[in-house]
Amino acid sequence: MIVSAAVVLVWVVAAVVVGAEVDARTARRKAVYGASAALVLSLAAFPDGLVCTAFCLAGVLVAALSPVASHPPKVLARALVLVAAACAFTVVRSPAVDAVLWALTAVVALSAARDVRLFVVYHAPSVLLVAAGAVFPSAAGVLVLLGVAVRAAVVPVHSWFPRFVARTPMGVVAAFLLPTGLVVPDTPLAAVVGAVTAVVGAVFAVVQADGVRALAFLLVSLGGVVLVDGTGPAAVVAATGLAMTVAALSARRDSLSLSTPAGDLARTPRLAVAYLGFGLASAGFPLLPGFADVHRLLTHPAPFVVAAVVVAVAVNGITVLRGFLGLFAGHPRENGERDLTSLEHYAVAVTLSLLAIGGLAPGLTGW
Repeated sequence: MIVSAAVVLVWVVAAVVVGAEVDARTARRKAVYGASAALVLSLAAFPDGLVCTAFCLAGVLVAALSPVASHPPKVLARALVLVAAACAFTVVRSPAVDAVLWALTAVVALSAARDVRLFVVYHAPSVLLVAAGAVFPSAAGVLVLLGVAVRAAVVPVHSWFPRFVARTPMGVVAAFLLPTGLVVPDTPLAAVVGAVTAVVGAVFAVVQADGVRALAFLLVSLGGVVLVDGTGPAAVVAATGLAMTVAALSARRDSLSLSTPAGDLARTPRLAVAYLGFGLASAGFPLLPGFADVHRLLTHPAPFVVAAVVVAVAVNGITVLRGFLGLFAGHPRENGERDLTSLEHYAVAVTLSLLAIGGLAPGLTGW
């Protein structure tokens, strides 16, 4: 607990330092330094602090891959505060603390959201429901599930989410979603709701013609899996990596249409590997740590949940491969598109390496 509290403090200090910067590039560099320090510190509590370490690793991705154009210092600082709050969920586990942190993260995300009215309409009830769950323990299972369902974009309360992903800086989006699985109640109803959402989100994702909307619905599907099984550290890191890779790609292109293959794999190999690696890890591809989470779900006592998860995983894999081919398999041409920068490459290389080790030797990492 002491180490996790110290990690939270490091994230808060990093957010203050970044928010006081004027130059966006300098702010991002300092954010990566602070995120790396928090990650190293979190390893002192490993493996007991696995979830906190996963949040810190996701935070490194948020810091390094947040485009400077859409993440000026104050916005990037808000994303770091959200990562700090996610780590704070692991310090003290109690319904009251969860309710306070749930409200805090909603307020911070609201300050960066562009569609404020839509966000408030959905997340004010979410905050109140989670708080009510802390006040009325006898009904906490249902109340907290309803509150978490909003943030997880569970069908049918998902209509806010694609617009949130499209209009809000991706670093804020990714950090806002980090602690969702920690608050999910372990109930049969949560598993059923999550299974339905996993399938519906997967189906919506695979038919999208835009890469950002496909990402949004893919995250909806992955959120459904989280409701079935709670927080999977590897899945959290992989989903964050995929979201931030899409953000980095969006900053380099006018659009991310999947209708016609675009991009040049030979010119941006690091970006392509990041997209494919994080995408396959999110979908539960064999030899990656997400596969262990999916394999564990096959022992779920409800056949419907097992079948839904299998379908969702298969369709999500198709979505990732379709996105990869649509975004990187265009005709080779000199279009001026840059590959990952040194900071971006550092974060992606470290994270993908740890995910690969976790998939090949899960006992070493605890994934």
